[in-house]
Amino acid sequence: MSLEFNPENHRYRLDGRPVRGVTGLIAGGTPKDALIWWAATKAGEWAAENKAALATLADDSIIREAKMAHKQAKDTAGITGTAVHDLAERLHQTGEVTTADPLHGSYIEGYAEFLDAWEIEPALFERPCASRADWWAGTFDLLCRSPYLADGELVQIDLKTSKSVYGETAMQTAAYSRAEFYLDQDGAEQPMPEVHATYVAHVTPLHRDGEAARYEGKPLGTSLYQLAGNPAEIATQYGWFLAAAYTAKTKKLRDRLITEPLTAPNAATAA
Repeated sequence: MSLEFNPENHRYRLDGRPVRGVTGLIAGGTPKDALIWWAATKAGEWAAENKAALATLADDSIIREAKMAHKQAKDTAGITGTAVHDLAERLHQTGEVTTADPLHGSYIEGYAEFLDAWEIEPALFERPCASRADWWAGTFDLLCRSPYLADGELVQIDLKTSKSVYGETAMQTAAYSRAEFYLDQDGAEQPMPEVHATYVAHVTPLHRDGEAARYEGKPLGTSLYQLAGNPAEIATQYGWFLAAAYTAKTKKLRDRLITEPLTAPNAATAA
């Protein structure tokens, strides 16, 4: 198989060589200012929730627990996101899906309502794709058609279960849209079809209780946001992705620039 994916370390290999993933390249080449404040907020929330224990913990323990609070929140959200994506894939494939988890069920119920409302017809979903020319790989969520989107032409929708959705997802969907090929169910390369528009679907539960309270203020269920309205906009956003990818790929080169300080030519010598 020309393109391989290892789910354990989330890494790709193309033609036997390591290749960076789209989301990793975007993360490595795009500022994440909001995440700094989010991580600080999670540390503060941990301290507020553990007031009684603070007096009994050693300073290094407090620092360790506080600085890891954001990672625990991220890991929990990641588990939910993966579960919802898996349920969505089954729904695309069979037209129906069930789950014993009430929270996950609320996510997917809202998503099913979204598919019905927009009359979404899945064409391809959860397929690995890559570009040899620009050397990246990834997996797109959904290529589909709807009579209400892009005049019924093929479009791409990326699913997000994060607290909010962000414009940088346009770089992700643009990259997938400009892939040279995708792998079919048999692992064979197929030419990537033309994508006429891209969107991000914010998939949230149908309530705001418990863990779902983090979506407070956002519409219930699944909401759709346009990223690129035509192929020309996709091409522009792919340029943004390539810029971010270049910044990410050259990080090691920048890290190696600083070595030993230069010696001043007129520095006094020790007696």
